[in-house]
Amino acid sequence: MLTSARFAVYACALASTAPLAATGEQTPAARSLREEHSVTALRDQLVALSPRVRRDEAQRVSLRAHETSRDLAREYRIAGPAQFHNFLVNAGWKKRGLCHHWTRDLMRRLRTLKLTTMDLHWGGARAGTLREHNAVVITARGEPFASGVVLDSWRNSGRLYSGPVATDRYPWKEDRTECFCARRTTSLSLAQTLR
Repeated sequence: MLTSARFAVYACALASTAPLAATGEQTPAARSLREEHSVTALRDQLVALSPRVRRDEAQRVSLRAHETSRDLAREYRIAGPAQFHNFLVNAGWKKRGLCHHWTRDLMRRLRTLKLTTMDLHWGGARAGTLREHNAVVITARGEPFASGVVLDSWRNSGRLYSGPVATDRYPWKEDRTECFCARRTTSLSLAQTLR
């Protein structure tokens, strides 16, 4: 039975995706061209990190990050903007799609590349708060976290965002233990299992 609350959620989800059709980029060719530019831009950002970063490795990272972001959006069945999808996950209507899910899955797939000129880091912002956010940060091998590039699949609902850590709107810090929200979720799941 479709309750009025559930109907409102579905209506919001539909309304939030309607503007996508009006952008003029609904054709596969336009999406492909936009992604090609994004892949090249990320590759160039990574190469600019250090003269030691190999161009072919940067290209593989860029391709894998874009491909993974697109695949995860399909896998998570993203509905509308990221914050709205978070609401659906937190309400129990969707299983995955919080920022730490995106980060963990992207990190896992990038690790398979066995990078030799770059390092992967878990970036966290506002840890332990309701505004916590997580993303992958990539640096030149051995360089400081703050010099890296943010790879954020969550921010644009599966369209990969990349930009310098130092100028991003989030106050990134390296989190060597992953993220507070993932630990809290795991703890809650464990506590529920033990009941």
